[in-house]
Amino acid sequence: FKDRVIHWQSLLRKVDDTIRMWMSVSRSWASLESIFLASADIRSQLPEDTKRFEGIDSEFKELMKEAICETNCVNVCSVEGRYDALKGMRQRLELCQKSLNEYLDIKKKIFPRFY
Repeated sequence: FKDRVIHWQSLLRKVDDTIRMWMSVSRSWASLESIFLASADIRSQLPEDTKRFEGIDSEFKELMKEAICETNCVNVCSVEGRYDALKGMRQRLELCQKSLNEYLDIKKKIFPRFY
């Protein structure tokens, strides 16, 4: 019995970590999606980051499609490499956010009245 409890504790800890990472990625993705996909100015000024975000966008949407098909949360979060994939997405989203912040800081210095 003790082995089963330890197994479930480990499994649920993994699920919790994955869900927390997923929520972090989801928040970052949602805040950057309209900026990188809809803003022509950002797309032209930050082409490398736009391509990076487009890759993350397709990866994230594919991940969400997979999650919709599976109704069991434990199964979705226990897929091999899922946590690492989400962690990689979060790191790339942070790079996009950093580049965007640097770009906006430059704009603020050029046009301080508008910011």
